[in-house]
Amino acid sequence: MDKVIIDTSAWIESFRPGSKRSFQRIVKDFIFQDLILLPGIIKTELLRSTKNKEEFNQLNQMLKGLTYLVVNEDFWERLSNFSSQLFRNGITVPLTDTYIALLCIENQASLLHCDKHFDMIARKTKLNILVT
Repeated sequence: MDKVIIDTSAWIESFRPGSKRSFQRIVKDFIFQDLILLPGIIKTELLRSTKNKEEFNQLNQMLKGLTYLVVNEDFWERLSNFSSQLFRNGITVPLTDTYIALLCIENQASLLHCDKHFDMIARKTKLNILVT
């Protein structure tokens, strides 16, 4: 399998005690197979939602084992163009979701998510969504 970006919504679902075991297993398998690309925005969203410093440090340590995805300065112009194209096609979604979608497309990474906005983007672009 190619690389995978796990959206914050899917990470949170995998951490939730009541989530499906199969969903948790998929995330663990991706971690063990070293398939995950971690954009800084997702890392930030995850870390800011921690309940205390201990949880922050524990999660931060786990995330350090993943492949961090860096963006270059010219990415921002491509993101502006991509976001504008989506808007002209009637797709209005949060900029963070647009950012993550373009990262997936440009890095040939599939996306694991629990956010309807990505399905909207995928219908009009080459975004590859993992179905669980």
